[in-house]
Amino acid sequence: MSESRNDLFGMINSQNIDTSLINDVLSKSSAGAIISDKVMEISDIINEIGNKYKKKIEELNTLNIIVAGKTGVGKSTLINSVFKGNLAQTGVGKPVTQSTKAITKPGVPLKVYDTKGFELGKDAQEKVKVDIAKLIKDGNKNYNINEMIHCIWYCISTVSNRIEPEEIEWLRELTAIDGVKQVPVMIILTQAFSKKNADIMRKMIMNEDLNVIGVIPILAQDYEINEEYVAKAYGLEELIQLMSKELPNKLQATIQNVQIASINL
Repeated sequence: MSESRNDLFGMINSQNIDTSLINDVLSKSSAGAIISDKVMEISDIINEIGNKYKKKIEELNTLNIIVAGKTGVGKSTLINSVFKGNLAQTGVGKPVTQSTKAITKPGVPLKVYDTKGFELGKDAQEKVKVDIAKLIKDGNKNYNINEMIHCIWYCISTVSNRIEPEEIEWLRELTAIDGVKQVPVMIILTQAFSKKNADIMRKMIMNEDLNVIGVIPILAQDYEINEEYVAKAYGLEELIQLMSKELPNKLQATIQNVQIASINL
């Protein structure tokens, strides 16, 4: 590969542009001549690729996800570890209901509905459940894939090594609601430092026979146990693979674009 093309790829990577679009530009004879003859600056070629990338993103359908669970279970860390753009920041998001805010970022075909903490009492738990059901109902009104809720992540921390009975009951009631039961629900066992304990919790939840499509233990980021041992992140790719398997074909290109957790898509 020529020095000019090496420089081109380096600049593109530094700007976080999808390199799969490079071939669309460089495969053209005119683009090849541009590089070999250095008639056009590399930055101009990057702009051309960037414009194609922007157009591609604008054509993608929007992926809509609800994320629920207690405060402190690591929802923000999970969101930021799965998706591009460092989406989840404390206090950021447009209020949608009293218990839910929508997290978006310009140029990213993704909307994450983040619910308030589950532990706020029985009334608050009921409010979250009603709001989730309403989000799903409203999203289905126009049969528009860009407005529909496509899946729900319910996050449970493995740190306590136990599952609260009220969480199981809440999930059972939620997934029995008309409309909600058609939406794929995934239980995410977050902060899963111990794979052994996480697997025990996973089996306990599976035995509850809930209407969920999967229970996935996840350690979203590497965690330093001590100076000699670091627990490596795991489970993110499994989550993305499950979403890719269960969600509609019209969302596959979107999933591939917005996620950073799997190199196999």
